[in-house]
Amino acid sequence: MVDSQKIRFLNEVVSKSRPQNVDYTPHNGSFCVLLLALQPIDWVSVQQRDFKLTGELKENESLSVTLIVGSEALFSISDLPYVAPQGDRTPIFQILRASICCACGALRLPYLHRNIRKINKDFPLVKTDPAERINSEAGFMKRLAKVSSDAKRHVKARAVLVHPASSRLKNVISYYKEYETSTYSQINASLEALKSFAPDRNNVEGGTPDVFAWDYYSDDPGEAYNLRIAALNAHSKEKERFWWDYLKLNIFLSDSEYDAAYYVLMNRWQVPVIQKWIAEYRDRGYYESQRAQDYLLFYVKASEKAPVRVLNSQGVPVKIKMIPR
Repeated sequence: MVDSQKIRFLNEVVSKSRPQNVDYTPHNGSFCVLLLALQPIDWVSVQQRDFKLTGELKENESLSVTLIVGSEALFSISDLPYVAPQGDRTPIFQILRASICCACGALRLPYLHRNIRKINKDFPLVKTDPAERINSEAGFMKRLAKVSSDAKRHVKARAVLVHPASSRLKNVISYYKEYETSTYSQINASLEALKSFAPDRNNVEGGTPDVFAWDYYSDDPGEAYNLRIAALNAHSKEKERFWWDYLKLNIFLSDSEYDAAYYVLMNRWQVPVIQKWIAEYRDRGYYESQRAQDYLLFYVKASEKAPVRVLNSQGVPVKIKMIPR
């Protein structure tokens, strides 16, 4: 079993289970967590509900996990990112869950990273003129969509301008409007508060499109699955634009059809500023989905030759192992 399969299965286990007992030894970071799945989980055609996670936690660095059923160790994996949503006060199971979900959200990140590297010129970096910056951003995302389309891998991609009246947003929101009215009200209130900072649908040249990528069956190209979205922001001075993009990605990830969402930040973004803006976003009560907290990642690149920094949905740097698909 390859690492990506292990991560996906661990993600299913921690997402569908509740901890029954937790043992943790602080001086060496070893842990043992007994889990009970709320619904049976299939492992090699056998339904399982009782799981045990053991391993070692290196604070602010990484963790290793072994999955056990009964007396049998099914598999082990190491170098998972360390994620503690509540800092030092985060319970061990929440650290395990957040770290595994973060690793699952990052499974598509190598593909995005490779495609961005294919675009070797005209990065939307330091552009002082607003019109020049917007044209550079839009051109970059259109090229990203082009290099992301890969018939050999059964992958399609398209650059689309997403605004408050976008059909893609409406398709996601329609479910909440009919079945979860309280969530719909929160989404709608957030859209109303931030729509003035979104691109104008009547001016396609005035906004930066997002890239949607999806897999498809060769015998039925119209059937899409494993959708993911990448948004771009190359201007670190506009807090409200950041909030609009963050809201948009939260809405898309609230739909389980979307595997991942990545916010690509170009230029010299400061991590403390990102964290501050996320905190202010939450203080204002704007919509935030649980799946976005689990799977949303920031891809931060200061220059063409600068190393990439990866941040989790809290804006905290994490060490991501670029695992092959």
